[in-house]
Amino acid sequence: MRRPEDKAAGPSPAERTRQWRAERQRLGLVKLELWVPPGAKSDIQAAARAIITASSRGPALLNNVPPQGSFQMDHVIDTDWSVKSLSQALAETKLLRAGELTVRVLEGAEPVLQITMHEFGDLPIFLSVGAEQIVVSALLWPVDEQKDQARFNVFLLKAQKLVPLSNFGITTVAGRDYYELFGELSCKTTLQTVIIELRMLAENAIRAASDLRDNFNAGA
Repeated sequence: MRRPEDKAAGPSPAERTRQWRAERQRLGLVKLELWVPPGAKSDIQAAARAIITASSRGPALLNNVPPQGSFQMDHVIDTDWSVKSLSQALAETKLLRAGELTVRVLEGAEPVLQITMHEFGDLPIFLSVGAEQIVVSALLWPVDEQKDQARFNVFLLKAQKLVPLSNFGITTVAGRDYYELFGELSCKTTLQTVIIELRMLAENAIRAASDLRDNFNAGA
């Protein structure tokens, strides 16, 4: 996967978290607090996150009209997606909320799709298409800014099962190592599944920048 040099640009994880919370308040969403048995915590979190993230109606849940158009939830493709065909599909589909994201093709030997998630503090997600899979990824923060890196890396591996549909890694951009969150999909997946993955990855990136780091620091 080609790594654009501008991957590391943009607001800090803390600033993106602040913008994400502000956007949730603007949409009229409310925070719920539940008391549940410890063994049910991860299942309930995953279920609630899936309901909100996967909904084509958006976080406000205002649109009761099923989306119509060329690239919709039941559009199963016979040929593999490419970066350019996905760019076109995301630009045309009605599965997305108005102003939810913008896309830009970064040309090169291996073109990459840069997807800016406006509801998540303009978080950039990078999408590439290989021979068998689609890879989507988001940079988190520089490794050299993380305290107690060795212990934090172990913590991430243990926490990974609590982050649905995403994996943690370390990637090098412009000579500097960054924590990265990524997901993988089949090249023949539906557009709805691609959109769900983008939303979930953005949600998980925000959670990693706030909840996971806070939990690690609290246990230090």
